Amino acid sequence: MPDNVKTALSVSIRRLLRPLVRIMLREGLTYSQFAAIAQMAFLESAAKDFAGSAKRNSLKSICALTGMSVDEVNTSLLEHERFEASALGESTKSYARVLHGWHNDRDYIGPYGVPVDLPFVGNPISFTLLVSRHASHLPPETILQELIRIGAVTQVGDNVWKPVKQEYIEPALTAGNLSRLASLVGSLLATLENNTRTEPENTDLFERTMIVDSPLTNRQLLELQSHLKVIGGQFLQRVDAFAAIDLREALPREPNEPADIRAGLQCFLYVEPPVDDMGLRDAIDFGR
Repeated sequence: MPDNVKTALSVSIRRLLRPLVRIMLREGLTYSQFAAIAQMAFLESAAKDFAGSAKRNSLKSICALTGMSVDEVNTSLLEHERFEASALGESTKSYARVLHGWHNDRDYIGPYGVPVDLPFVGNPISFTLLVSRHASHLPPETILQELIRIGAVTQVGDNVWKPVKQEYIEPALTAGNLSRLASLVGSLLATLENNTRTEPENTDLFERTMIVDSPLTNRQLLELQSHLKVIGGQFLQRVDAFAAIDLREALPREPNEPADIRAGLQCFLYVEPPVDDMGLRDAIDFGR
């Protein structure tokens, strides 16, 4: 890698890490804990992403690729196994799958693509049957209570429920919300990594950015946010319906055709932090 590209990569990584570090410091995660996590990520990528057709990479190659010693690899491997054993469950994804099914499953969509109100139990459709189709490993009562908690459903009759949100989003920084954050940011970085390869693995993945030409007032930002909630939501619903229904009907899966590609689309409004002209050394009071 040319020196100028390596320097630019280092600067970009530092910029990328700063909002993540802000979360870590806010939640009490120290540098040494982050360093151990970074080591695990280096180990996992070196072992799985650079193994080639052999599927397994040698310990010697991993040490050479990462700059880690054998002892560091073994320590990091133990930490990785400990993390895997205590990893977050699938509950958050299950709640999201139920909401997604409610808005996209043909059996649960009424005229004009609007999801129908559902009784908790009953035939031929009900919330219980919806859960059994999209998240059968969790009790329907558990999922309903969680969707009520985050304001994703509302009661419109005697034990009859209406979805008012299409996505499962935690209202605060919780373990589930952090899992969602990791999934969203990881997906974005995976797209950028693919698109910056000399030869992308499959093809260039869709990636576009819109930048507001001039700085906004707070009132203008709130109005833009309101506009995006309507227009952006409609756009995502159209893409979601196309992927869930039209695409599968136009290009049905052939016999023995593998279907192992998981894909999605992210849209979000970003706000850049104020320009910080203070030098790092000037931000530190060395006399205290």
